[in-house]
Amino acid sequence: MDHQDARELRSRGMAATGRRLLVLRFLRLQREPRSAAEIHACLRSHGDHIGLTTVYRTLAILVRADLVHAFKRNGETAYRICNRGRHCHLVCRGCGAVTEIVASGLEPASTAGFRIEEIYGTCSACLESEPPVRPGTGPGPGSSAG
Repeated sequence: MDHQDARELRSRGMAATGRRLLVLRFLRLQREPRSAAEIHACLRSHGDHIGLTTVYRTLAILVRADLVHAFKRNGETAYRICNRGRHCHLVCRGCGAVTEIVASGLEPASTAGFRIEEIYGTCSACLESEPPVRPGTGPGPGSSAG
């Protein structure tokens, strides 16, 4: 993967430095977005000598190069490598999980001049862990709220 990442960086006019490749390699192994502090702590725990400031700078460069996407997660920024092509992200407000979906169903937004990158909601795992709403206790038709 490092050779492919190096080619990607060079094709964007960027140097394929060891730090950039290290951060890209780490993110490729992650299923969920990770914060800069999480990335830094994990890399350091595996013996990589990289400073937190370097991690932040590297992530900013990779986001500008469109190799990494940034997400808001519980009040902080988290980073993830995404697939190529037109897509958007479903982001769970509960746990921060991110799922990519094909953006073709969002074409009306595009024709209106919008670029939708993220849609926030609640994933199935978080929905299953929520207590059920009893009739008459939640907002909506037939409830006593309101």
